[in-house]
Amino acid sequence: MVTTTSLWLTTSSSFFERKYRQNQLQNRNLLPTRFLIFLGLIIAFAIMLTQRFTSTSRVFKNYAKATGIRSYSSTTVSHNSEEGHFMLILGKPGGGKGTISGKVLKDFPVFRHLSTGDVLRQHVREGTAIGIEAKKHMDEGSLVPDDLMIQLVLEDAKSVVANGRSLLLDGFPRTIDQAIALDKSLDVDLVINLDIPTETIVQRISERWIHPASGRVYNNSYNPPKVEGKDDETGEPLVQRDDDKPEKVRTRLEKYDEATTPLVGYYDKKGVAKTFQGTMSDVIYPEVKKWLDEKLH
Repeated sequence: MVTTTSLWLTTSSSFFERKYRQNQLQNRNLLPTRFLIFLGLIIAFAIMLTQRFTSTSRVFKNYAKATGIRSYSSTTVSHNSEEGHFMLILGKPGGGKGTISGKVLKDFPVFRHLSTGDVLRQHVREGTAIGIEAKKHMDEGSLVPDDLMIQLVLEDAKSVVANGRSLLLDGFPRTIDQAIALDKSLDVDLVINLDIPTETIVQRISERWIHPASGRVYNNSYNPPKVEGKDDETGEPLVQRDDDKPEKVRTRLEKYDEATTPLVGYYDKKGVAKTFQGTMSDVIYPEVKKWLDEKLH
């Protein structure tokens, strides 16, 4: 009996030992197969993620194209060449910049005019966050910082582009440093530079007289009073502001040239600027209109 039991145990032990070795061998043979299956799953998962990312990217690009905005950050506004433009008009004070801007807005109604000085004063009056911050600097007699001015422009630019329109910037940037800073957030693609002779502007401004009480403005060249030196309605004497006197005008224009000459060169290098020379807005504007027609159509 003992011998039979021992024989059965020996036989069973040999059987399980053979099975164990067979399983070990089989598992060793399956290792390459299992590795390939695992690698295939990884590749399939990677392909799926790539397709998902591509699809998402395509949706984002289509949205950007539809809205005309490329936003790389919350403070970046760019234009789509088919949807909208950011145009800047440069010119000496008293050089007809306002007149040319008015004509552009009339002939190209897609543009909305943004005079940074006017908008800044509006923000101050309304007590907005930008206005409150700007007023602190104005009360201290210091210039409003560039980053605050850029924020001001971007606030208006976003709403303009979102409505499918273009923007005509007037008054900012005024220096090359401001232009470089603005370029990080907004893509100016058209620049009109009005090059009016200094003496023409000196004569034009020095012939300007005002009636202080009413604010009526006269010019001895093209809008003279009925009686020289007298207001048409009250007969009261007209006065000339200190800033309109020839020596003050020349000083102001010299400072403008020092600040903006590098600015014009900066935009020239970018290939987006066009300079128009002359003494009369009615003569200059047809050339401006012709250039804009070529660029916009």
